[in-house]
Amino acid sequence: MPPSLHHPRPSLPSTTGLRYPRTVPAAHPALQRLADDYAAWWIDLLGEHNHVGGIETTRWLLQRSGLGPGRRMLDAGAFVGATARLAAEQTGCIAIATDINPDFLAAGRDLPGGSAVRWVAADNRRLPFRDAAFDSIWALDTEIAYHEFNRVAAPGATLCLCCEAPSDSRGGLDAFIEDWERAGWQLAAHRPLSAEAAHTWRVAEAELVRRRPYFEERYGTRTYLRQLDAVAYLVQAYERGEQGHALFVFRRAR
Repeated sequence: MPPSLHHPRPSLPSTTGLRYPRTVPAAHPALQRLADDYAAWWIDLLGEHNHVGGIETTRWLLQRSGLGPGRRMLDAGAFVGATARLAAEQTGCIAIATDINPDFLAAGRDLPGGSAVRWVAADNRRLPFRDAAFDSIWALDTEIAYHEFNRVAAPGATLCLCCEAPSDSRGGLDAFIEDWERAGWQLAAHRPLSAEAAHTWRVAEAELVRRRPYFEERYGTRTYLRQLDAVAYLVQAYERGEQGHALFVFRRAR
């Protein structure tokens, strides 16, 4: 689950000094336990708001989501449901968080605000909800299940995405938007995030390299090198313009 230009960067653990802690600092014991069980750079370095731009991009989308008391929101592929918890707290909506991994949901339930969210283990491609069940559907740096999101979206619903987006000049972005428009959605807001994403990947790569003794011990040499290669690939892809990132808010016709 990896993370553009005007938002603050996600905060990263301190790396001052030569001695490395045995565990990565985390805001809450539930997230720390999860980080220990799943040694992964995107948990260690991005934390619970583990999408590009972190909590600030969540707030940008939330302001445009149309959520309010009693409206039903789906946080699909939610990880620990940071978005669902924030939405429930700030808007009074009925928030449901899904993820294919029950351990992620269990940690989210124990994090602040977890009791205000309904937690459901589910794959984005096969959501266990009735048709037209949600007033707002969110997918932040997770799999976008086109047909299922269309099925469970109510008339007038919003679709809030933080995702990889075509960055070329040959109509790729237009085609992405037109695919949703053909399904009855209209673009309500769009914000490019490619520069912020590239910065995030560069910071993550630098942290992994600079703290190699700690991360190599934490992950094991083979896993450490595999994760470093994955982040290095993201850095190169974004710096070359081969991949891009953006926020989208679509609204469905009533």
